[in-house]
Amino acid sequence: MRALSGPLLLLAAAGFPVAAGATPGEPQQDWQQVARCGGFLEAPTRLPSGDLAVSDPLNGRLLRIDPHGQCHELLRSDDLPNGQAIDADGNLIVARRGGLMRVDPVTGTITPLVEQFEGEPLDIANDLSVDRHGGIYFTVPGRSNLLRPDGRVFYLPAGSREPDLVAGGLAFPNGVAVAPDGNSIRVAEFAAKRILWIPTRHSTLKFNVPHVFAHTVGGVGPDGLAFDADGVLYAANIEAGTVSRWTPAGAPLPDLKLPPEAGLLVTNVLVEDGWLYVTEAAQGVVWRVRLD
Repeated sequence: MRALSGPLLLLAAAGFPVAAGATPGEPQQDWQQVARCGGFLEAPTRLPSGDLAVSDPLNGRLLRIDPHGQCHELLRSDDLPNGQAIDADGNLIVARRGGLMRVDPVTGTITPLVEQFEGEPLDIANDLSVDRHGGIYFTVPGRSNLLRPDGRVFYLPAGSREPDLVAGGLAFPNGVAVAPDGNSIRVAEFAAKRILWIPTRHSTLKFNVPHVFAHTVGGVGPDGLAFDADGVLYAANIEAGTVSRWTPAGAPLPDLKLPPEAGLLVTNVLVEDGWLYVTEAAQGVVWRVRLD
């Protein structure tokens, strides 16, 4: 049995609790169940075929969900495949144990993309985001936590095999997302219950001071992140059963709470065409809701 670390160990030990229901008086959304695949689902990503890809790091799976909600195994690996995104060629770029890999979404063929930094092997990568230049921002939390803040964020320029260090000394950097204007990224510092603003390598802004963008409330901390076209940031809030939101200026918006029958382990999000897709890992279900 493979060893677990960070939030995977924490959440597995927690026994995957199930939400008890919404708080009286909270507005309710019309949630739809997209698929029930089982496993510790993460990283909803739209494939060029139109199918939805998700990962299951605890069981080493990448899955494809067809339009009928059926789940098909794309590959199985011992590398803890986690966050993923589509590159310009239609391939999946996947965060894994030891760095990043490229996966053909049709054949499941794996090509290692990056495995070391300054000659040293990378630890477990968690999530990633591709910028408009074809570069990849990715998080490597390793075994960091609040009392051991040694997680890192990297940038892999397009065509390179050697990443650049963007930030270090973090308490489990988890989700990462490039802002729509390309000038900054948001990083979910899971163990510190906060989201960081960090300038990109191609920022054209005059104010480029890294700072705390927002804090999460309830749950354990923020996991996957995603922007909508207007720059609103969405964050999965693990063990809260909610998705938190902020305006581009960092003002909080009302949380979106999953339905009472869902679990609390909200792990990741995808925003597309007016819909919010959410992976919930206690029950291994993908949900979606129409955004107003």
